[in-house]
Amino acid sequence: MTEKQTIEITEAKGRPMLHWVGKRPLDHVTAFPAQRIETFNPALPSPRGRGAGGEGLLFHGDNKDVLAWLLAHGYRGKVNLIYIDPPFDSGADYVRRVELRGRNSTTKLTGEAYTLGEQVQYTDIWINDTYLQFMFERLLMLRELLAEDGSIYLHSDSHKTHHLRCLMDEVFGAENFRNDIIWKRFNYRADGLKFGTVHDTILFYTRSSTYAFEKPYITYKPSWAAWCNVCYNASGTTSVS
Repeated sequence: MTEKQTIEITEAKGRPMLHWVGKRPLDHVTAFPAQRIETFNPALPSPRGRGAGGEGLLFHGDNKDVLAWLLAHGYRGKVNLIYIDPPFDSGADYVRRVELRGRNSTTKLTGEAYTLGEQVQYTDIWINDTYLQFMFERLLMLRELLAEDGSIYLHSDSHKTHHLRCLMDEVFGAENFRNDIIWKRFNYRADGLKFGTVHDTILFYTRSSTYAFEKPYITYKPSWAAWCNVCYNASGTTSVS
């Protein structure tokens, strides 16, 4: 594609609906040429024999522009699995370290909080209404890409999970909610004024009631059973069998 193209987007299912200042429906997007960085495993067969397989594409750019490009290039209704880890509205800057040759990477520029050896990937600070519109538009586009038997997993934390679940209900339909998966942290701590944040949440939705799902299994280890089989007797003492 060498020029822009208008892509139609169907409206959200609604009910329940979340409202915010400046909420706008997304009935179309404009697809521009996207910056494709890499194509890999173009002949890779589909896992477990589902479908015809397909190429792996790596893009660099705004995810909304990339989603529009995918919709314009035949991927509508073709994606079986989506996992997204969007901004959490955590109020933090996310920084990556880069190696600079011939320069002390610990030098700071005047007025800057970060060293020359660091790059701010994005600033996770939002006005609430702007954040909700940002997520609403992208969820609508992701639904267009999802196959009828496809699934989407959204990773969030306590800052916005309650709002994002309402958005997912509106876009995918509350009847297509499957699970909220608790992802437990191991490095949490309390700050003295509240309990520590112990977990993140992954919201699992599907496009329809007919979807592919394979039960996960963990190899059985007898030692786990001994560790978990804790019994309390009448005297209040604890025994492990």
